[in-house]
Amino acid sequence: MEKESVKVSLIGKGENNFYKIKFPNLQIPVNVNEELYRKMLHSNQYEFKHRRPPRPERVDSYSSNNKMLSI
Repeated sequence: MEKESVKVSLIGKGENNFYKIKFPNLQIPVNVNEELYRKMLHSNQYEFKHRRPPRPERVDSYSSNNKMLSI
């Protein structure tokens, strides 16, 4: 019988590069280091909810401002 994955949420990154993870049935978030956080991301035991969408592509400030300088 296969266990159901635990649904957790990443709250954010706290002090000393620890990640704050919200577990169901716990009122206080759990702090984990980066190595453990990455293992959790790739594990079948945890399902992260509300993951951030990918960052939009960076727009070059010059390309958005097409004015030419005249000397």
